[in-house]
Amino acid sequence: MALASILLVEDDVFSRSALSAALKAANLEVKAEVSTAKESLEAVKRFSIDIAIIDLDLGPGANGIDIAYALRALNPLIGIIILTSYSDPRVANPDSLPLPKSAKFITKSKLTDIRPLIKSIIELKQNPTAKKSSIEQERVDLTENQLVVLQHVAEGLTSKEIAKRLGVSDKAIEGTISRICMVLKLPKSETMNPRVQLARAYFELAGKKPPGV
Repeated sequence: MALASILLVEDDVFSRSALSAALKAANLEVKAEVSTAKESLEAVKRFSIDIAIIDLDLGPGANGIDIAYALRALNPLIGIIILTSYSDPRVANPDSLPLPKSAKFITKSKLTDIRPLIKSIIELKQNPTAKKSSIEQERVDLTENQLVVLQHVAEGLTSKEIAKRLGVSDKAIEGTISRICMVLKLPKSETMNPRVQLARAYFELAGKKPPGV
C-alpha cells in the first residue's frame, strides 16, 4: 500500500518526470502530474489526493501559493508542499500571499536526497492542517520594499527608473540599495560594480542563472 497519494504541479517536464520517478520509487502513488492551475483543480476533483507538491513559479498566471489556496478550497484536508528554486516566496513576489496553514516551503537546493521530502509528505498526511506553515530554510532578511528594489536592479533598471516606478526620489532608491548591500553583506570591490553584485545576489536567492549564463 502506498504511503500517500500525490499531485505534482510543475511546469518543467524534466523536473516533473524526475521527481515523479523518485516519489514512485519511495512507495508513493503519483495520481496526477500537471503544469497549470486548471489541471491541478481538475485533478483534485477527479482523484483522492493526500498531498499536493507545487512549484512556486509556473510562468504567467497563478503561482504555486495561489494554486495551494484554490486546492484547499476544494479539499480543506489536502497537504501542501511548495517545492521551488526560490529561497523565500517573497523573492518571487514581494507581495506574495502567506503560505496556507500547515504548508511546507522547501527549497530544491536544500534537498541533497529525497528523504527530507518524504518525511514532510508523511508528516503532512498525518496532520495536514494541524501545524503552522513552515519554511525549510532561513528567510531572506530583507523587507518587501527592499526585495522589490533588488528585483528591479536585477532587471537592469537605473535608480531613476526604479524611483519613477515606485513613486519615490532617486535618493531614496540609492539609500535602499545601500541598505540592501549591507544586509546581504556584499563586499566592497574596486573591480565589480555593486549593481552587478546585487543582480547576482538576486539570482542566487531565486536559485536561477542570470540571463546569458
